[in-house]
Amino acid sequence: MEVCVIAKCTYKSETIMFSVSSESSMVDILKTLCLRFRGLQLGCFTLRYSVPSYLSCFLETDSDLDLMRTFLLISNEKTVDILVKDLCGISEYSGDFCVNKELIACEKGESSCSSTVEDRNEFLGRSKRASAKPLLSNEWETYIHHVGQKFDGGAEEFRLKLCKYALEVGFNFLYAGNDKKRVVAVCSNKKLEGCSWRVYASRCEATGSFVIRTLNNVHTCAGRIRESKSKMMRSRVVSSLIVDRIRAKPELKPVEIIHEFKDYYGIDISYYHAWFGKELAKLDVHGDESKSFNELVWYADAVKETNTGSLCTLDCEAGINRFRWFFVSFGGCIAGFQYCIPLLFIDATFLKSKYKGQLLCASGKNGNQGFYPLAFGVVDSETEENWTWFLQHLASILLPMGRVVTFFSDRNQGLLNAMGFVFPGWPHSYCYYHLKQNLISKYPKSGYGKLLQDRVINLFSRCAYAVTEEEFKVAMEELVIVGSSKVKAFISDLSRDHYANAFFKGMRYGEMANSLAESFNNWVGVFRDLPVLPLIEGIRQKLMVLNSQRRFEAEKWTTVLCPEMETRLCENAEAGRTWAVLRSNCTVFEVFADYSVMVDLEQRTCSCRLWQIDGFPCTHAVAAILAKRDSVYDYVECYYKTDFFRKAYESPIFPIPDIGKGLGSNGSAAGVVLPPITNRPAGRPPTKRIKVFGEFKRPLKCSRCSVAGHNRKTCKAII
Repeated sequence: MEVCVIAKCTYKSETIMFSVSSESSMVDILKTLCLRFRGLQLGCFTLRYSVPSYLSCFLETDSDLDLMRTFLLISNEKTVDILVKDLCGISEYSGDFCVNKELIACEKGESSCSSTVEDRNEFLGRSKRASAKPLLSNEWETYIHHVGQKFDGGAEEFRLKLCKYALEVGFNFLYAGNDKKRVVAVCSNKKLEGCSWRVYASRCEATGSFVIRTLNNVHTCAGRIRESKSKMMRSRVVSSLIVDRIRAKPELKPVEIIHEFKDYYGIDISYYHAWFGKELAKLDVHGDESKSFNELVWYADAVKETNTGSLCTLDCEAGINRFRWFFVSFGGCIAGFQYCIPLLFIDATFLKSKYKGQLLCASGKNGNQGFYPLAFGVVDSETEENWTWFLQHLASILLPMGRVVTFFSDRNQGLLNAMGFVFPGWPHSYCYYHLKQNLISKYPKSGYGKLLQDRVINLFSRCAYAVTEEEFKVAMEELVIVGSSKVKAFISDLSRDHYANAFFKGMRYGEMANSLAESFNNWVGVFRDLPVLPLIEGIRQKLMVLNSQRRFEAEKWTTVLCPEMETRLCENAEAGRTWAVLRSNCTVFEVFADYSVMVDLEQRTCSCRLWQIDGFPCTHAVAAILAKRDSVYDYVECYYKTDFFRKAYESPIFPIPDIGKGLGSNGSAAGVVLPPITNRPAGRPPTKRIKVFGEFKRPLKCSRCSVAGHNRKTCKAII
């Protein structure tokens, strides 16, 4: 008895069944498909069949058909699923199919038009028929195809694939029944046109998966066409398609999502669907924001367990167990900071998540002039109490090291009070850039003019950079005369010991601004709209990669100093090659440049005072060292040397696997950590910091010729 195979062929939303015997040929199958499916033409489609473990096999020639029958016979399979897919263009079609098409056409006594169409498109140029662009949604039409199909993701996966299937095929459906155990969907034209399309799926209690029980995959309503806009495109569908993109790029904007859906799926979505889909994707990737605070209990223990020597503290309000503070400094950063320049840049940046808050950070500086994140914490706001708590934890790291560190910060009043309380007597420098912006705000151009503003800022800069008390006094007297009462009021609240080179008590190593803290804020900016745990873990992962990269880069260095400092040293040496140098004694020299200066190599001082201010040999000092025939490297601070840089990154930051999170009893003893109470302000939440007056300048643009750099009155362009 001859064994026949039942072929279930699906084209778009329609399915037919017929038998395939050993006598059947590809011509017979092609004839059957063209007769049964409306609108299907020879040479304009391909066939793919699926068997266990192989979901897409070519079916183009009689050899392919014989192999399919043999495989099904060996596998003891009685049925096979065949998918009929339209081709994007005639010219892409294989030669074997074209032969079959010609063969059938000859049997019918008809002429084939394929060559005519190809010739026509070849000579029409830009007017030729455009070919369809392959889209990522093309495979969606195969998501719903036969009874017994399983969905391991349960009802959620079935609903998503049903929506995608309807989007690709081009119809809308309604739920006649929808719950956790069953889903019944019918065509939206059932009432108006009596369409018979219907699918019923229910839960399999044994496996928990969803299974299609009944399926009528034939539409009896009017013709369907895939449209760019559809009611089936919902936020949950958007979320399922961008979840991997959000994991890789959390800052993805809704406008970018809209453009990507148009380019990759050929679908137009609204801004709301893009925005809310992104929010759902963030929820899938990072979890509930309110629960993220409770996971900090596990994270604090995990940090101490995986990164020995770390300091990680979580504090909550007594009695109600509501989140207040979180501080973390990884053991690798603590061990390496003692090999960095003794500077710390303190700053805070606002968070954009649901519960807001502030990210406090303390960043150092390595010998190659790069930032070195030491510690960071999360608090609700920049208050004196919060800064005191943060600095006290910082003190527990710095005091055992036994060296004095110079701090840089802005003039936040809470930070200033906390600094004097926790680190009394330690050098504290105000950020020169912030001081300059504060002074600019007192002289707006509209009221005082740009010339006066520039004059005041220039004089203040001379005061800040003055290397001697005499230079400072001369510049300050002129500044008070030019700036009058506004400058007097500004200077009266500003201690010169905290910003002027001539009076600063401590070493600033040439730094004047809090720019490294701003660099850290920009570096972690992509994480600021995430929940608290993904925020902290994202910073740790980025810090782990950064330290690893710098450790491997330093292994390739062959210079005594770090590359940046080696370049600066060579430039200083080149600048003084033509200068005359006279010896006074073993360590004191007189160097004749544009003016003469005295260099004391034993005390490591120069009368230009740049050696003392920068902590690095100035051009005069390098000339004196070379004249003495000593090694210049012996007079350079150890923090700038390559071996210290390598030691700074010798201790790595280790991964914190979350595979066991939630399996233990972490957090049960302390109870559930509640999120902080926040009052949401009116309007759309801000995502950018409000800049102070004078911090940015609007470019001048001519309204006559549209060229930047001048205005209409001074325009000389010929129009």
